[in-house]
Amino acid sequence: MIVFGILYLISTFYIFLYDKENLNVYFKYLALAIYTSGIYFLFGQSFIKPKKIGNIKISTEKIEFDINGLNNSIPLNELENVYLKYMDYGSWTTHSVFGNKNYLKLTEKSGKKYDFEILIRNRNSKNDLKRILNSEEYYEKFDFMKGGNSRTEF
Repeated sequence: MIVFGILYLISTFYIFLYDKENLNVYFKYLALAIYTSGIYFLFGQSFIKPKKIGNIKISTEKIEFDINGLNNSIPLNELENVYLKYMDYGSWTTHSVFGNKNYLKLTEKSGKKYDFEILIRNRNSKNDLKRILNSEEYYEKFDFMKGGNSRTEF
């Protein structure tokens, strides 16, 4: 990322500040390609760390979460619906180093609904979540399907 940042600065200098009459055509197009891709990679990255407001723990028996100091636990047999909108986990190759926003929606049998915005930090966290959601307890009780506009595999 640092190397790309340096290339971005050099290409910016070459395109905008260097003498226009002495530009090499090949270097000009290379600098323009680096500059336009740099706009996406450097400014498209999310470097602002998300604010943590709680924890969520998902197991094969229950889902526990604490938000702003309030603890809540929902046994699996009390859940009517589990919805996960998976966007991806965080890495240098994805759009955010902290993790893309994934949405988990829970509905209890009593009708109470919970909406969570969760960050999956890395591939191990994704595989742990996948293992739990594909366990017998969840797999027999809930239907899972891929969304129509999903770009990533879960």
